[in-house]
Amino acid sequence: MVNLVLIGPPGAGKGTQAERLVRDYGLMHISTGDLLREAIKAETSLGLTAKAAVDSGTLVPDKVVVGLVEERLSDKKPEQGFILDGFPRTVTQAEALERLLYSLNEPLDHVIIFDIAIDLLEERIATRAEQSRAVGAQTRSDDNAEVLKKRVDEFARATAALAPFYEHRRLLRRVDAAAGIDQVEAQIGNLLGR
Repeated sequence: MVNLVLIGPPGAGKGTQAERLVRDYGLMHISTGDLLREAIKAETSLGLTAKAAVDSGTLVPDKVVVGLVEERLSDKKPEQGFILDGFPRTVTQAEALERLLYSLNEPLDHVIIFDIAIDLLEERIATRAEQSRAVGAQTRSDDNAEVLKKRVDEFARATAALAPFYEHRRLLRRVDAAAGIDQVEAQIGNLLGR
């Protein structure tokens, strides 16, 4: 069993790697983006608050995200590890997560930061939006250059604080997210001792 946090800007490949980790390790994947999209689609009160933030490119309020994560963790099988994808994004959220995991007696094993240049992110987001349009699917509301820039700026500020927070706890790991999908998977496998 392994408990992970994946941190990276939109388009860095967190979701793709999370799918592979679920396949290889049987982990529960908790994507805050998916949780938020589900809440938004269901038009819950948390979802409506989240929608306003997502559409403007700002961070969703901590109370909303922490509540959704706590709900999902309560669905986890006893011996199953988890991946938190895109959470925490602030030191306040990291502290809330630490308290939550302590109360659940769930240790955090690794916090993996996906390092990637912004120009490559812009290219990946444009490709993701184009692929959605090509299959007739609706593009994500955050798949545009203006929102991407805001989210990358938010990510940079958050990571500047989160990196030392997790480094101090000896949990921080970095991967070169500009590498190919299989190479990033191998980097993560090496971190996990696979």
